[in-house]
Amino acid sequence: MKKTIIYFAVILFLFPSLLFSQNDQKIPLNHSVYDSWKDLRSSVISDDGKWVCYEINPQQGDGWLYLKNVMTGDLDSVPRGFQAKFTPNSDFMVFKIKPQFAVTRQAKKDKKKGDDMPKDSLGIWSLGDNSIQRIAKVKSFQVAEENASWIAYHREKILPEEEKKKEDKEELTEEEKEEAKKKKEELKKLKEAKGTDLIIFNPVSDEKYTYSDVTDFTLSANGKLVTYLEVTGDSVDFSRIFNFDTAPKESSLIWEKEGEAKGLVNDKGGKQVAFIHSGDTIDAKVFSLYGWNSKQTSAILLADTLTSGIPDGWSVSGNADPYFSEDGSRLFFGTAPKPEPEKEDTLLDEEKYKVDVWNWKDPYLQPMQLVNAGREKKRSYDAVVHLGNKQVVQLADKKMPELRTILKGDGDVALGTSNLPYRKLISWEANRYQDIYRVDITTGKRKLLIKKAPSSVSLSPYGTFLIWFEIRDSSWYATSTTSGQVVSLTKKIPVNFYNELHDTPSDPYPYRVAGWIGKDEYVLISDKYDFWKIDPSGKQKPENLTNGFGRKNNITFSYIRLDRDAESIDPKETMLLNAFHEFTKQSGFYSLKPDKPADPKKILMDDYSFRFIAKAKNEDHILFTKQDFRTYPDLWLGDLNFTHPSRISNTNPQQQNYLWGSTELVEWVSFDQQQLQGILYKPENFDPNKKYPMIVYFYERSSNGIFRHSVPRPSRSSMNRTYYVSNGYLVFVPDIPYQIGYPGESAYNAIVSGTMALINQFDFVDKDNIGLNGHSWGGYQIAYLVTRTNLYKCAHSGAPVSNMTSAYGGIRWASGMSRMFQYEQTQSRIGGTLWEKPVHYIQNSPIFFAPKIETPVLMLHNDEDGAVPWYQGIEFFVALRRLNKPVWLLNYNGEGHGLGKRPNAVDFTIRVSQYYDHFLKGKPAPEWIEIGIPAVEKGKNDGYKLMKK
Repeated sequence: MKKTIIYFAVILFLFPSLLFSQNDQKIPLNHSVYDSWKDLRSSVISDDGKWVCYEINPQQGDGWLYLKNVMTGDLDSVPRGFQAKFTPNSDFMVFKIKPQFAVTRQAKKDKKKGDDMPKDSLGIWSLGDNSIQRIAKVKSFQVAEENASWIAYHREKILPEEEKKKEDKEELTEEEKEEAKKKKEELKKLKEAKGTDLIIFNPVSDEKYTYSDVTDFTLSANGKLVTYLEVTGDSVDFSRIFNFDTAPKESSLIWEKEGEAKGLVNDKGGKQVAFIHSGDTIDAKVFSLYGWNSKQTSAILLADTLTSGIPDGWSVSGNADPYFSEDGSRLFFGTAPKPEPEKEDTLLDEEKYKVDVWNWKDPYLQPMQLVNAGREKKRSYDAVVHLGNKQVVQLADKKMPELRTILKGDGDVALGTSNLPYRKLISWEANRYQDIYRVDITTGKRKLLIKKAPSSVSLSPYGTFLIWFEIRDSSWYATSTTSGQVVSLTKKIPVNFYNELHDTPSDPYPYRVAGWIGKDEYVLISDKYDFWKIDPSGKQKPENLTNGFGRKNNITFSYIRLDRDAESIDPKETMLLNAFHEFTKQSGFYSLKPDKPADPKKILMDDYSFRFIAKAKNEDHILFTKQDFRTYPDLWLGDLNFTHPSRISNTNPQQQNYLWGSTELVEWVSFDQQQLQGILYKPENFDPNKKYPMIVYFYERSSNGIFRHSVPRPSRSSMNRTYYVSNGYLVFVPDIPYQIGYPGESAYNAIVSGTMALINQFDFVDKDNIGLNGHSWGGYQIAYLVTRTNLYKCAHSGAPVSNMTSAYGGIRWASGMSRMFQYEQTQSRIGGTLWEKPVHYIQNSPIFFAPKIETPVLMLHNDEDGAVPWYQGIEFFVALRRLNKPVWLLNYNGEGHGLGKRPNAVDFTIRVSQYYDHFLKGKPAPEWIEIGIPAVEKGKNDGYKLMKK
């Protein structure tokens, strides 16, 4: 017996892991691990489906570009690679390489700028022999989209290293001085040069052609033509444009002139070129449009101020690049009122007045005008050159400023829109009204189809029909763009085509148009669950294409476009559908034929959130991700039947070393008798016999995200649930439905009832240690809740509106918009003006009930918040301070509605976690909570140190 005990003790000493479970070896997440967690992005599959590349990047630091051979399973990588593209023949992968993070950081520290900063490199990875060419200092590259191996890349400036000066200048001979002077002049000239080297390269044949002084270039989609702009000259630019034909491998000059040329573009077939040019040397440059085709030796003028079709006093815009239609028969470009030179400014700055004049007749408020001023100064209006007869047609103008073409510019009609008569309404209405026009591309003639239409208006892919959702009867309508006949598409169908969960005072938005079948023969319109196949001409009776399967089984379907270039659904194709179960939250994929109604065929349905990424152009290989709370959304490869899918990436293998958690769906009946759902997050080493502190986090409805993964990262506004679950907290995220006029009470009915339901149902919820967390709209609801209940031991409220009466008339400074619309018709849900419903505004404003608050409140509100005025936070803070209530306000200088700078996000995350650990776990308070941080210690003392009990 004694020997056995000793032997067992030795085992425990030498092999302690034998005694403990795998969970016991794991450790909780801490704030030092964030940089070890990575993100997968930029996934690409080759056209032949044999290669997959993707980036894995840390939250800060150097990432990796991975390349996988899906046939052999071989995986390779290159550090810091990004923006990868496969050549159409899948013989090479071209990508850029970032400088090392540490090198760039040091350069910033050394205050280097411009050409002296570290630059990107180019990588060309041969898929045949697995070799990589690296080219230093490359600013951009282009790869052909079709059957070609040519690439073009543009170099950064490459400056020769300056020779170290001799300490004693007298040591230089006269010849050396002359040589040094010459080199200095050459270096100066090189630094002042506008252009750099362009290299046109065929990695297959190893042919390379270099051209200097290039400022812009473009490679045609078929890889046949590289057009480039060469700029030389000292005081005045001299521009030359060349074409490099990859068949004879020759470069030819097609145009040259003094002045500025830009906006180079090729047509898809590599047979045409267009650009704009200005010969003016003043700031108010007037541009002209030029074009070249393969039957010409040089480019010719296509449009200028004297061209018929250009409005009087207008010119070609220098702020819009031209583009060819898909078939190359049309060239679209921008026009604008002819720019006028700025008057000479002879006044000193202190001699000028500076004033904004607010006029009640202004369509947009002055703050919104100021936000958009830069864009409005550069606004251009669409025009077209019909290249067959060189006729210029103005398509848009100041009365109808917006235009949307179809069929990649090949369509004979376009959709014109104007919101000019309704701009004032944007301050208090949620609908973005606009007048809708049919525009004839050939003649420019327009026809008003709908006046004061709501937002959901679109043109069919081939331009035969205009379709829109009519808010007055909640139905979809279509009108023929030729006959003008209007047809009601869904009015007689006995289901709702608007959002059935809509709970704001605005008009509900419709479910989506899933797509069009054939050449505008049918339109697929979604209700909440199913697709309806509808003849837009009204001749055939609508059919429920999914056979009512979605509604019967509580599954919502959405169509996945496998071919992003396809204009519509091929009647013979098998449609791939994304599926989501309304109650279980499962998701997956189904298939469906578009020819006749049938139950969709299930391919895959599981307790994950699936996302389709891409399909190989020439093979039935697809990329997708799947995730749940414990599973990172890594990349998977499969076929259209999802048989034997294989995992491609492994982004965060270190997760196995840390305690994580699990999620489960919980249900309860709210105080106003609604059946609600929410998510309960539990720690990985959960013990139902223990008591756990709980944080309640919310916004509006969140339960659909139960299978969403959350990577540990510093919080920029919302709470990182994974961190808290890993550290022994429960996290509860309830859904919140709203009653118009009573947003605060609605939040109370849902959140408090859900919290009470968990307390009553589960003994493991520590009812004495429950906290609140929310930001923005969630922050407002927390500020309201603590005036109504003392159930919660502490609360964190980020960027809350505390006083709806003062916030109502405020400005959302990021957009310059009035805040009225938000209270009258959208998220704040009051449903009327301040003077119509003053009691509602007061009842829903926490500031008026501040004396009732007993809960400690930590606030985040930054002084550059462009969504919720900073003074809303200040009002709340000073009220609670005056009442001697425990309250703290974190203001990160220069930050907006959320935290943009990573150091601020890390600091904020640490402080909030310390706050909860103190109030919900009984840990000592840090100095910043207990005694604060005086202004004189700002930046010197972080106040993290825990006080002694």
